[in-house]
Amino acid sequence: MKFSYVQQVFFFGLLIGVTGVFLYMLSEYVAALLWALIIAVVFYPLYGRLLKFFRGRSTAAALTTVFSVVLLVVLPLVLVGSVVVSESLSIYQNLSANESSTFESSSLLARVSQVTSYLEPYGISQADAEDRIREWGANLSRTVALSLVTFSQLTVTFLINTAIMLYLLFFFFRDGAKLSSIIMHHIPLGAGYETRLTERFSQTVQAVVKGTLAIAVLQGIIGGILFFAVGIANPVLWGVAMAVLSIVPLFGTALVWVPAALAMIFTGSLISGIIILLVGAFVISVVDEFLRPILVGRSTKMPDALVLLAIIGGLATFGISGFIVGPIVAALFLSLWSFFEERYRSDLLKN
Repeated sequence: MKFSYVQQVFFFGLLIGVTGVFLYMLSEYVAALLWALIIAVVFYPLYGRLLKFFRGRSTAAALTTVFSVVLLVVLPLVLVGSVVVSESLSIYQNLSANESSTFESSSLLARVSQVTSYLEPYGISQADAEDRIREWGANLSRTVALSLVTFSQLTVTFLINTAIMLYLLFFFFRDGAKLSSIIMHHIPLGAGYETRLTERFSQTVQAVVKGTLAIAVLQGIIGGILFFAVGIANPVLWGVAMAVLSIVPLFGTALVWVPAALAMIFTGSLISGIIILLVGAFVISVVDEFLRPILVGRSTKMPDALVLLAIIGGLATFGISGFIVGPIVAALFLSLWSFFEERYRSDLLKN
């Protein structure tokens, strides 16, 4: 049966329209779908071993793998998140309980008074500096309060997306081989390019996720222990903050430990501040500079500069998921241009 021209136009118009509506329906859950795919790729080797253990019973292997993801990924995130919320509430309560007296009696104001007394001949007023400190404290209190409200709203979204992700994850494990063959069947590249593209995608996901998370966890642990050792309150909160910021190239964890060191120095804890600066510069930062090229750059077979640009561009475009999406897009970009050169190089040289 052959379609007439009108039938073809109607069919493709209907196909595009329905596809667009379908994708729009799923747009709210793209993050859950993306993370289900990423986690499936990372844990698929475990699923393969469990499939052999269960003698080919894919449902049992998929359920066990999903349960492993819950134990190894979801529960630790929930536990750390609960500690972060608790410490955030503690900070907010300390800031809002008696805001004016807290800052009036703070050692920071006393230290500012000492410093500005030497700077008044240069036009820096002690009263202006103290007013600015109070203003920063009030703004910080309001910011933390708004952040806690936003976080409580995001918690519900996180739970819904986590449930959807785990549900999708089960099918990605159980039907992963079938889904992969269907996708490759509908990618008309030929000459084995589909397989190579899929392998590059899997390789990039494995390298970026394992490498980035390993660096984040290590830097967060070192930062949390450091803050605990020098007596900074809420070390778990600041350790998690450093772990999250570690995905940001160039600055990363320095956005936490540099202000903390300066605050310690200005409040009179000179030795603690210097210790934070030394450990931050020669331990925490070195972890990133030493491990990222090994765990991410070499495994993805991309230049370090391209990995850096891909992460920055991914974060700017896709938000927190961009630290994975960016390098994946960059790897696929290089692969497709490599395929183009293999396929059309001879034709281009002839012309």
